[in-house]
Amino acid sequence: MKNPVSTYRVQLSPNYTFEDLDAIIDYLNEFGISTVYSAPFFQAREGSTHGYDITNPFQINKQIGKLDMFRRISKKMQQKNMSWLQDIVPNHMAFDGDNIWIQDIFELGPDSAHYNFFDIDWKESGKVMAPFLGSPLEEVIRNRELQLKVSKSGFSITYFDHEYFAAARSYASILGKELGGKWEEKFWNFSGENENWQELKEYFLREYDKEPEFRNKVNQRLEEINASEENLKEILKEQFFLPAHWKQTEKEINYRRFFTINDLICLRMEDREVFESYHRFILQLCEENLIQGLRIDHIDGLFDPKGYLEWLREKLGPDFYITIEKILEWDEKLPVHWPVEGTSGYGFLATVNQLLTNQKSEEKFTEVYQTLNPRHGDYHKLVYEQKRFILEERMGGEYNNLWKMALEHELLEEEEDNRKALGAFLAAFPVYRIYPEEYPLRKRQKKIIDAAFEAAKDHQPGLQEQLETIRNIFLGEAKKDREHMLRFLQRCQQFTGPLAAKGVEDTTFYIFNELISHNEVGDSPENFGLSIEGFHKRMQGRMEDFPLSINATATHDTKRGEDSRMRLNVLSETEQEWFENVQKWKEIAKTIRKDAAVPDSNEEYFIYQMLVGAWPYSGEPGEEFLERSTAYLQKVLREAKENSSWAAPNEEYEKKVYTFLKDLLNSSEFRNSFQPFIEKVAVYGAVKSLSQSLLKITAPGIPDVYQGTELWDLSYVDPDNRRPVDYDLRKKYLSEITAVSPEGLQKELENLKEDYSSGKIKMYCLHRALSARKEMPELFEDGEYLPLEVQGEMGTGIIAFARALNDKVTLVVAPAMVVDIFHEDLRVKDLPKELMVKLPDRLKGTFKNVFSGRDFSSEALVVQDLFTDFPVALLTRNT
Repeated sequence: MKNPVSTYRVQLSPNYTFEDLDAIIDYLNEFGISTVYSAPFFQAREGSTHGYDITNPFQINKQIGKLDMFRRISKKMQQKNMSWLQDIVPNHMAFDGDNIWIQDIFELGPDSAHYNFFDIDWKESGKVMAPFLGSPLEEVIRNRELQLKVSKSGFSITYFDHEYFAAARSYASILGKELGGKWEEKFWNFSGENENWQELKEYFLREYDKEPEFRNKVNQRLEEINASEENLKEILKEQFFLPAHWKQTEKEINYRRFFTINDLICLRMEDREVFESYHRFILQLCEENLIQGLRIDHIDGLFDPKGYLEWLREKLGPDFYITIEKILEWDEKLPVHWPVEGTSGYGFLATVNQLLTNQKSEEKFTEVYQTLNPRHGDYHKLVYEQKRFILEERMGGEYNNLWKMALEHELLEEEEDNRKALGAFLAAFPVYRIYPEEYPLRKRQKKIIDAAFEAAKDHQPGLQEQLETIRNIFLGEAKKDREHMLRFLQRCQQFTGPLAAKGVEDTTFYIFNELISHNEVGDSPENFGLSIEGFHKRMQGRMEDFPLSINATATHDTKRGEDSRMRLNVLSETEQEWFENVQKWKEIAKTIRKDAAVPDSNEEYFIYQMLVGAWPYSGEPGEEFLERSTAYLQKVLREAKENSSWAAPNEEYEKKVYTFLKDLLNSSEFRNSFQPFIEKVAVYGAVKSLSQSLLKITAPGIPDVYQGTELWDLSYVDPDNRRPVDYDLRKKYLSEITAVSPEGLQKELENLKEDYSSGKIKMYCLHRALSARKEMPELFEDGEYLPLEVQGEMGTGIIAFARALNDKVTLVVAPAMVVDIFHEDLRVKDLPKELMVKLPDRLKGTFKNVFSGRDFSSEALVVQDLFTDFPVALLTRNT
């Protein structure tokens, strides 16, 4: 198996192409990266910046590059012993006129080979909703915003920049009898079952193109149809899609979509024919050895994730690297029988984030936050309420479909209390989903269903009887058809994941602001800190179950930059000073507010944390910072859905919040108060970031660097984290780092600390650690994970462990708590000499510090000495 040693995530897009990537391959190799980890690069919607809205899975996005260019890059990488990990999207495609399968379905309906490829319920109307209208259909037709047009692709129904192919069966009606001639007979009698539609259409279009008289008649006919509401409605009746107002999906929908995004339509990947068709090109690239690993996006959307992965493993063989995007709750484990190497890293991010948070300040943060925001003091209640809101107000169509399924299978009686109980049960699921394959369920699956039942009962005590009925159905213990019960449970599990994502990550995380570093994908504000012992235990479990999972600290989906989180975690070590400052800033804000009620207390507290996380390392925030922060605040306010929302934007309220931020940043009194505090927090946050970086590279798992984050990353959520990366600067820094001689190393380390704001110190940490890992890949892939004891009163704030394989040993020592260990210039304080790392006899010897080049004896691993040259230590045993 060719496993990655380390990965570097790149967001290939029209703004960052194969040519751009080719220009940094040498840099990545020298930096210490073994594997390019690419965002989806298949043909996507025009201008897509993320690649998850695929329109054609059989070709590379022409705006990114051509297959020949990819082959050249692959050859170049393999010469450097580098590999490629590709993100793929089996759950959904773009619901778009450019989607090759959608086009075929809209033209041929049931005669299309792809008619059942998408998760569409055709039964009721024979049409799929196309919810791309900004107003109800009647109004759109009345305003002549919906038009029938002809182009080189044939007839289509257009609405602004939306374009959908007209059904083959409607061509005869579009042309009308008056056009006469051969077309009347051909189109009236056309049958997709036994004729080649493309040939017939192309024949028609050639005549339209070459015969001016015929073209004029067709154009005149289109004008007549577009001028008549009744004529257009008659043409729409013959289509296989029904144009609808986008808000209609909040109550009614007949296809499965990705989360609540109408223009991402889901595939029936549980159908082997769909699987084979969709993966044809992907597997070709793997067989050609252009791709050496796959990352599977949104595995939870699939009806049968395990079955899908088994099919994929069957195609790729036992030695191909496969990882999945899976968000696990804090105590949840990935099923060990799944044929994958692990997950894409959110769990690791959460573990490190919690380790670097001071548990001891939880009580103080809870107390103060409940005073600041008493309405949202109960996190679990808030989560439940927001999931119910999303289910009823944003996913009402999906909710209604599940209810109808329960009735059709005669699992529930048609009573409103039963319907309410179903919603309560779905909202109470403590994890994204379970993976039921058969009855009886596994012990852990039963435990999760029981936990959901208890939570739902707590929130809806009046529905206990109905909830018990649903629990028995889910458990397969009701006196109902077992096949129907299992199918219903499996179907429900395709929606509990999106419900959690929208209700928690995309709503609650923008409301509950106690310490926003934990409002993060994979993490949760439900937890507040993790002990050293707890970290060791989780890493030992990781080593045992999925040692090749990715260790991520930033992704395209994270809510804020990885170094922003570390700054915010510093607040947990300076809680008294933090809350005193917040009170001071609130008093200053009173003098500059235009509206005493806007922003509200919760939003204001969020803004102070936002500024701590994003304030530039040097200089004062300028116009660009204000623009980025304003754009971010718009997303925050609308995702929270309290004083504004995407569905009903309150732009007046939003503008008042933006004005508040601008006035705050322009206030000399605020800046003079804020600046000394942020300078201190930035230094301590930098030390935590170095710990995070080192742990990512040395703990069990495959370290991943998100594009550009080899320097400081203070970005906001996407699209802010997809801004252009200055690789010329990074190349310059790396060349300076690699040019340092052993004799000049001590001076360079001092320079790195003095100039820490440039981020070069982070690059140095990552480069040295990645290089060490690259030199000893077997040690970090297969070596034991051995917790080490740090003796002394302050030892509970320092993480230490060894990785050992045969005679090779590395030691990792990093501060989890930093304020009591370092000065405000990154230099270590005078620490007690008894603060030492203790080694068992089997690990003893002499060691060299990878960062400083200094030698250490296992008898004298004094923490102060380890941190004198550099704030973290990685030692390799001399052999």
